[in-house]
Amino acid sequence: MRFRYLIRYLFFFGLLFLVFPDARSQHIANYLQLGKTELSENHFLKAVDYFNKAIQINSASYEGYFLRGISKYSLGDYTGAEKDFTDAIDRDPYYAESYHYRAVVRSQQYNFGGALEDFDLAIDRDPKNATIYVNRARTNLFLKQFKKSKADCDKAIKLKYKNSGVYILRGMAEAGAEEYEDALADFDRAIKYDPEDSYSYVQKGVTLMTMKKADSAIVEFNTALAIDSVDSYALFNRALARMETSDTSGALSDLNKVIELSPYNSMAYYNRAILKIKTSNLDAAIDDLDNVIALNSDNIAVYLFRGQLKQSVGDLQGALKDFDKAIEIYPDFADAYFERSRVKKQLLDFKGAEEDYGIAYSINKFDFESNDSLKIEEVMYLKRLMAFSGEFSDKNTNDSKIENEYVDINLKSVFGVVLFSNSITGMKMYDTYEKKGYHATVITLKEVDEAEHDEEVTNKQIKLLTEKINKDPYDPVNYYNRGLMLACSQDFEKAVNDFDKAIMFDPDYAMAYFCRANTRYKLIELIKSYYDYRHPFNPVGNKKPTIKRDTTYIKQEYKKVINDFNRVEILDPEFYFTYYNKGYVKSMEGDYWGAVSDFSKAIKYDEKFAEAYYNRGLILLFLKMNNRACNDLSAAGELGATDAYRVIKRYCSK
Repeated sequence: MRFRYLIRYLFFFGLLFLVFPDARSQHIANYLQLGKTELSENHFLKAVDYFNKAIQINSASYEGYFLRGISKYSLGDYTGAEKDFTDAIDRDPYYAESYHYRAVVRSQQYNFGGALEDFDLAIDRDPKNATIYVNRARTNLFLKQFKKSKADCDKAIKLKYKNSGVYILRGMAEAGAEEYEDALADFDRAIKYDPEDSYSYVQKGVTLMTMKKADSAIVEFNTALAIDSVDSYALFNRALARMETSDTSGALSDLNKVIELSPYNSMAYYNRAILKIKTSNLDAAIDDLDNVIALNSDNIAVYLFRGQLKQSVGDLQGALKDFDKAIEIYPDFADAYFERSRVKKQLLDFKGAEEDYGIAYSINKFDFESNDSLKIEEVMYLKRLMAFSGEFSDKNTNDSKIENEYVDINLKSVFGVVLFSNSITGMKMYDTYEKKGYHATVITLKEVDEAEHDEEVTNKQIKLLTEKINKDPYDPVNYYNRGLMLACSQDFEKAVNDFDKAIMFDPDYAMAYFCRANTRYKLIELIKSYYDYRHPFNPVGNKKPTIKRDTTYIKQEYKKVINDFNRVEILDPEFYFTYYNKGYVKSMEGDYWGAVSDFSKAIKYDEKFAEAYYNRGLILLFLKMNNRACNDLSAAGELGATDAYRVIKRYCSK
């Protein structure tokens, strides 16, 4: 079927929805129901896909946005969830749950003013919904508004909230207010309500720790672990209790297990570093703090601590860099100025030391004399700068969520023309009907790293195409096709020669330029691998990578790649894969802003290009533009790039 007839068919099919509105409504209902089913079974990615379809059919209804927001929230995509809940509110401003869940995700993003406002709006619309009071109690607990938190719990209990969690929450509020006996009584109520909930025992143990009863706390943590032996939160707290009782080996064993279960838990690395300091293993402690920094690159407290350690082992320049970084992140960090002054003094920089000491003194004096100098926004900002990623999830469980899976973070690879494939997954099509510079009406592409290769079939095709070329040495299509086959066989130099011939016989052959650029870049990568030359891309690193070697040949070939992509842009400015591939190449070469620009152009011509959003998001993370990065990653996840949710969990969720 030619593409124009396909368009007509799709147009006619679309008209059916107008002629038969019941059919349209039925499709929406089906997608919503399928999405709800997947949501109830914790298949959040599938749920997002169904809700996407429901929204595409009817974007005026609030329900698809609301349910997709729930799915994104469950995946840890708070940025995307908030946007969906806002869209749901725009379409139905009277539905309480949209405000309720937007309040929850705003709390997760430290937007407490907006969260409390939304909780009020939700309660105004549904004053007998106990769950709203429970979630507002959690927000008030984080804000140390213990009386308000307890009052919300009381209201939920009065409304017959049926879950032990409300007693745990009220107990935590009471413990915060130093009403310890009341807190312990509430934890016992929670245990009586649900004796198999390990969290009740853990929180009771945490309160006993606050009461300086570490031995009694360990009993509670042991009970929790008897219920769930891989409860990493119970293990972590037992480690803290064992540290209090000087059981260093037991504490170290527990923290090692926590890290095994939750490899992104910076709190575990931090406390293990403290243990290693106690055993005078300072270098190993610094290694653990390196892991904390990798997970929390803006944590000023860890830079301060690591700087102090480096100073103690004689690494004065390393200490200086850590204190510099802490001050760069938070210019009013008095402790960092004070510690830096000490290091500068050791380095005989007496003038710099005196200046830093004076700044530290002036900051502290200002804080002491101004009781409300630190407003709530500043306090919350400082909390974020000192926060740890305390993830307590088991990466080894069979039902672990996709966003909790351990994954290496890399850019999505370039797209190339598909030759063989046993699956349509990941394939993209570009319509070239009536476009100049193409010799096919539709181009099918796929990520190069995912492309399949059948060596026997490839060799047969190369032989067949060679015979055709011998019979007709002026047909550019045969050279182009043989070039694809040769590139697939990694015979890159011969492939480039064939693309040269195709271009010689048809100077406007867009795909020949495109595939020649891809092939040349593969050849560059192959050469780099021999010389350990490759420019690595680390989206969460603290240092920009440097190229280890440089050759005139590599630079010239790189320019040829970019020139070929530029030529395709001239021939067909709408061929968005060119911008995408050029963005990838630029990012690998260290031209990050150039890459961002090219990925943006790809998105301009294809607003549903998931891989372009994903790659742009990773680069923006590297460039410390986290808000924009998280928006891109959210869009990528919504469009089907599942790895985006793993990245969001690490660097966007609070």
